[in-house]
Amino acid sequence: MLPKGGTEILHENLLKHVSNDLLDKVNLVVSVCDKNLLSNKPNILWQHVNIDQRVAQGCKDIEFVNGIDKFVYVSDWQRQKFHNEFNLPYGRSLVLHNAIEPIPYIQKPKDKIKLIYTSTPWRGLEILLESFKLLNRNDVELDVYSSTVIYGSNFMPNQYDWLFNKCRATKNVNYKGYALNKGIRRALQNAHIFAYPSIFEETSCLAAIEAGAAGCKIVTTNLGALPETCENYATYVQHTNNYNKLIYDYAEVLNREIDNYTDSISKDQSDYFNQKYSWHNRKHQWIELLKSYES
Repeated sequence: MLPKGGTEILHENLLKHVSNDLLDKVNLVVSVCDKNLLSNKPNILWQHVNIDQRVAQGCKDIEFVNGIDKFVYVSDWQRQKFHNEFNLPYGRSLVLHNAIEPIPYIQKPKDKIKLIYTSTPWRGLEILLESFKLLNRNDVELDVYSSTVIYGSNFMPNQYDWLFNKCRATKNVNYKGYALNKGIRRALQNAHIFAYPSIFEETSCLAAIEAGAAGCKIVTTNLGALPETCENYATYVQHTNNYNKLIYDYAEVLNREIDNYTDSISKDQSDYFNQKYSWHNRKHQWIELLKSYES
């Protein structure tokens, strides 16, 4: 089975939940803004990335923009960023939040507090490791699911080996590397805190959504669309480009959240995320959009 990232998982689930007959009526463009548009079908751009990504730069091309019938964004934060940067039309855009398959809530283990990180290495892993070392606690473990495998063998080969080796060398850190999504979901069910000191402007954050659905306490930064995605179910640390300050700030907040951890709202949180971000609900929004282009 080929490794998959968040965008691939979302696209795969869309194909599973919405009929091919409807999807075949449009040309669905996933993130890559190039001129390969169709003249005999409506072109729908389902945008997952941020404005600074290379694949988004086609939005500077008026010919490409005029060829898009609907711009679909995964957060209001992302929609505003694209509007401000490229002056894209609001009238041809809408927000359809990301979606997941439900993650059943199970009672969290009662022994050690388990922290979990489930994102790419450059989105905050080094910050987390340094913060975790400052905690110097033996009653807490950190599981790290992070890799570049999903991008292929030619993507930054060995560039992050030093960071993965740092995981392996840090006390009470368990480096897990790459895992299939079903394995990540099981790990989240048995984790207490989703530790994500993000230094990356997320346009939504599927990892945080899955963590919330699994009932994990979310401790993250207020960068990008994370506050929109996690709402009041997360504890936020003020993001700063001063990474030394961020390491200490995050360690302080994380330590407090560990000390005060309780699973009293975990089930309610799980129910909320599973309902708000359910494919059962999101598919109807996609079906409504696609049916609007039926002739």
